[in-house]
Amino acid sequence: MEQLLYWCDLIGIVIFAFTGVLAAGHKQMDLFGAVVLACVTATGGGTIRDIILNIPVFWLHNSHYLGIAAATGVASFYVIRYFSVPMRLLMIADAAGLAVFVVIGTQKTLDLGFSPGIAIVMGVMTGTFGGLIRDILCGDIPLLLRREIYATAALSGAAALVILDDLDMLPGEIVVAIAILVTLSIRLAALRWNLSAPIARFGPE
Repeated sequence: MEQLLYWCDLIGIVIFAFTGVLAAGHKQMDLFGAVVLACVTATGGGTIRDIILNIPVFWLHNSHYLGIAAATGVASFYVIRYFSVPMRLLMIADAAGLAVFVVIGTQKTLDLGFSPGIAIVMGVMTGTFGGLIRDILCGDIPLLLRREIYATAALSGAAALVILDDLDMLPGEIVVAIAILVTLSIRLAALRWNLSAPIARFGPE
């Protein structure tokens, strides 16, 4: 189980680093800006999670996480210079990164002995706050705050993991896979059919 979570973590780092570079490309940033966005997108959610939980920040404890994010940033920067990458791919890649990091954050918090409610909150933060920082640095309204089904997908995946873990009827690897699938399916369905949450607005004057 620990090995599975480790590889999921690395996959999430690569995916979110790639989304950071895609966002940088659409804003026509240079190599430095692209790598910065790659690193903060890949590590931002986990960093905030670890600070709140008062544990060593994961990329300070294992610096290869930051190295992988930076290397992905550099490689992706040159890939998008020669290949046209649609904005749609950014959204799909972000959905995949969201699904992986939500599960990582939730499971890590549960393993530390925190309550299911705290685990769900930390899972949502892990999955969404890297993209939140990326969007703010790009001058965009963060996906987390838009009307799109985003935080709801993260919340659903985290809740699915907590519930299945508490039932203790399935192997941990299966629970992780189901939680990732729940998050990813909801987010991709929202993208495919333009599903959105109600928006805040003033009523008729």
